[in-house]
Amino acid sequence: MFLKKIQSYIERRQLFGRQAKVLVAVSGGADSVALLQALTSLGYDCQAAHVNFHLRGEESDRDEAFVRRLCDSLHVGIHVMHADTRGHAARRHISVEMAARELRYEWFEHVCDECGAAVIA
Repeated sequence: MFLKKIQSYIERRQLFGRQAKVLVAVSGGADSVALLQALTSLGYDCQAAHVNFHLRGEESDRDEAFVRRLCDSLHVGIHVMHADTRGHAARRHISVEMAARELRYEWFEHVCDECGAAVIA
């Protein structure tokens, strides 16, 4: 039932076609993990993108390791970026949150071009 609702929503909103490659941003949190699992279960051609911002010490590394294992178990290609988020924030005189957003969005666009993804989820 849950997957049918997701499929119906994608089709109703014409978010992307059945043949589209989808780059799924996966943080390791419940929402992004569920999204990746749902899209792969529905048969979409997915690639995962994970950014290790190195903001939470070993916990950031554990998230990356978890996402790598998840992608391996789902047979999904993974792209990982390591970011100097605090350094970027200091150089640009912006908050760490804004720096993370800038780094993430710019990199996701690059990965989309690189792997031929039509959309970012």
